[in-house]
Parts: sequence; C-alpha cells; structure tokens
Amino acid sequence: MDDGITIRPLQEADAEAVVVLYARAGAVEPRLGPVTLPQWNQFLKLPQNRGGRDFRVAERSGRIIGLAESSLRDQGPHHSRFLKIVVAPEARRRRIGLALFNDVLAIDTDADLAVQTKVSPDWPAGMAFVSAFGFVHIESEIGMKCVEPLQPARTLAAARATIERVSDVTTCAAEVARIHNAAFASDAAFRLYSPEEMAQVLTDSEVWIASEEGQASGFCLTEPEQNSMWIESAAVDPERQGRGLGQVLIYHVLTAHDVSVEHPCWLNVSSRNPAGLKIYRRLGFRPQHETCRFSATRGGLIASRNRRFH
Repeated sequence: MDDGITIRPLQEADAEAVVVLYARAGAVEPRLGPVTLPQWNQFLKLPQNRGGRDFRVAERSGRIIGLAESSLRDQGPHHSRFLKIVVAPEARRRRIGLALFNDVLAIDTDADLAVQTKVSPDWPAGMAFVSAFGFVHIESEIGMKCVEPLQPARTLAAARATIERVSDVTTCAAEVARIHNAAFASDAAFRLYSPEEMAQVLTDSEVWIASEEGQASGFCLTEPEQNSMWIESAAVDPERQGRGLGQVLIYHVLTAHDVSVEHPCWLNVSSRNPAGLKIYRRLGFRPQHETCRFSATRGGLIASRNRRFH
C-alpha cells in the first residue's frame, strides 16, 4: 500500500465523500451503488451499525478512496461480524482493501468469531477476494421483482385477519421484534432486536400489521421510492404460519401501492428459505439476480492472510 494512505475510523463529516466513492465504484461495478446521502445517513442509523463506529476509511491527500463497512451483530447464541469493502476503481490493486480488512480484523479478539460478507457472482474483484481468503459460500440472497401481483387463495384464517398500516410505530415495535426474532432465528443474516431497537428501525419504514383477534400475527415493512418500492422485511409468527396469512398480507401491501410495470416492487429472499421463495413466486415475484453470502472464522481469515501476504 502507498505510504501516503491512511486508514482511520469513519467520521460524520465523511458522508458526502462516501456517496462520491460509491458513485465511482458503482460506475464500474453496478451492484455496488450508487447510494444517496439520505440512504447513507439512514443506513448509519440502523442499530447494528452504531453510527458507523466500526467502519473504516482509506484516505489519501484528504480524499476517501476506500471504505470498510463493519458491524457486529447479536445473533442470539453467538455474534457475527458483517463486512463490506469498497475501493475506488483508480485505487485498486494497491492493497488498500487488504489494509481495510486488516483494520477490521483487529477490532475483535475471538478467533472463532464468524465474519460474513456478500458478493455478487458478476463482481470479479469481490469473488477473487473471498476465494483468496478461504470464505465459504453459505447461502445466496435472491433479488426478486413483481410487476403484476397475483391474488392468492383466501383461506379462512386470512379472511378473518385484519390488515392495516400502522401510523404510530411505537405501538407495535415490541410485537414486530417478537415476531422477527422468532421467524428469522435460523437465518444466516439474523440479528436479534430489542423492542427499543426495533422502534428505531421502524421510524424509517412503512409498517403493515396482520392481526387476529387483536393479536399481531405478522408484519410487512416497506420502503416506498419514487418509481418503485421495496419490501424490507416480512414475517408471520411461526406458530401461525402455513395458513395463507403471509400471502394475503403481502398481496394487500402490493395492491395498496398499485404495483405495476411502471411501479415495481423489489425484495430479497434467502436461498435457504424455499417456502418463502415459493410464496413470493405465487404472488407474482420473479428472480432477477443473486448475491452470494460468504462466511469464515476470524482466525481462519488471519491465517489465510498470513500465508498469502507474509
């Protein structure tokens, strides 16, 4: 790495420079960006990101040329560190990514800590990185798109449910956290949320709740955009699954937003969730792209680094 490059913690004043970095990187690798300033600020507010406390930047002559997004997630029985590295195209092949990687590895002390990262199969630099360090492919996120919602069969349970958008998210945060923690406990990207943390997450989402006899049974969190929308998360209480409630909830949300070719809906679903994939297909979603999730232990990554670069 060049002597004139400094690795340091992310600062609040770096926000606009990070947006510029994503624009440059995204011009070469479209899956990386772009990112708007409001999106970046919202991302930093997520509880697991803690305002970017564990993020690192690579700086040369006052200009940010690299970024490591890093967050430690509480997954219940254990923790995992999530990592994403972005380097400006003109600064690649100078071991800047390696320097950022080293700085993130130094944050923790547990050799058995799982480190996860996501890479699109059509991103050669990213795939070369995970291959070089011995990351193992554990699942894929399937990006799906809907332009014509298909109405599901209306089961008796779904017919009895009440579906409504919540205006005061503080009233449902505890129930959403409870359902989320139960429904996604086995997910590779799972993060345990307290009611207080979930309330913070919900402030930036549109929240829909499916209730039965006054009890929340499922939720759908959406993020409307100018010409499209995203379903950020959707789940039904495991004890109430298998009765068509989730399909009716999501169909209700899709029709409320007038999803069409001109206003599509996007979502990501795990390849390890065949039931979810099947449900979304029934509702009119079609796979568009794949992002691979990789994992390795911190100790294994350090050993790979030492063998390769020392």
